[in-house]
Amino acid sequence: MAEETIACTLTMGEQITRRERWRTLGQRSSGGVIETATGLRLVFRASPSVERELRELAELERECCSFATWTVRSAEEHVLLDVDANGEAIAAVHEMFVNFRATLAAG
Repeated sequence: MAEETIACTLTMGEQITRRERWRTLGQRSSGGVIETATGLRLVFRASPSVERELRELAELERECCSFATWTVRSAEEHVLLDVDANGEAIAAVHEMFVNFRATLAAG
């Protein structure tokens, strides 16, 4: 069985645009990042526009970072994104959203 490639398929320009969307979402909704045994959980204050943007971003991430699963769900006053992986890909997921975490810490 072939191993899945652990890499993002976005160009540099696409990465910049995507990072900006994540940054804007985090600033708008007071998000948080929790490291889990299999990846990350991103937590946002729920609103229809936040959930819509999070679902759109998760769908886009599924395309470029297919080595992880991207699951959005509602939980009381929050909307959550679980980013999970297996094996060596877990470390890659743990490294994701470093800039996003810094944005939240500065906010």
